[in-house]
Amino acid sequence: MKSEWGTCRNMDQQIDLILFDLGGVLVDLRPTPLPEAWLPDGQTFDSIDWFRSDTALQFECGSLSPEAFAGALQCELELDVAVPDIIAEFTRWPIGLRAGARELLTRLRRDCSLAALTNTNALHWPRLIHEFRLPDYFSQIFASHLLHLAKPDPRIFHHVMDALSVAPEHILFFDDNPENVATAATLGIHSCRVNSIDQIRCKLRDFAFPAGH
Repeated sequence: MKSEWGTCRNMDQQIDLILFDLGGVLVDLRPTPLPEAWLPDGQTFDSIDWFRSDTALQFECGSLSPEAFAGALQCELELDVAVPDIIAEFTRWPIGLRAGARELLTRLRRDCSLAALTNTNALHWPRLIHEFRLPDYFSQIFASHLLHLAKPDPRIFHHVMDALSVAPEHILFFDDNPENVATAATLGIHSCRVNSIDQIRCKLRDFAFPAGH
């Protein structure tokens, strides 16, 4: 696949697509999806717990409405909090694009095709699209709740490759979740675990992209 902005190359390999995760990579998140003060003593619910939650997975696969999700989370975490308050607070989990992200994406898209592959949901999706204006930077954003598939399921990576007609060896993928990175790597995708804009720039330098400097 040749992107509408051209083909990205390093010294040895052709990269036709840079594929980004969003939360924890380009988008800053609050430390926890819900206030710690809401949780029973001794209980945690941070981003790691979120990844392990069956309720979270169902919501990110589009199997639950926001109300059903909040009710299930209320029971799962034994929260003495009303469903509308859970919805309102969870919606605020993403903060915004990280410092330097807009500049990096703007520079990259001059020469490369950019797409995003995100595990997200019906509450965060409008913020990503309208408030953070992420479509300004990506040719396509693949969202788990719309595809009814979520990382690290290999099928969601195959969907991206089929939709964009790009081979795995021509994709550079950034994600903060080691399971997602490992799955993508088994498919032949160049996969990098990153947690900051500086780490993204460092990896881009490894692939000889000017935007890494």
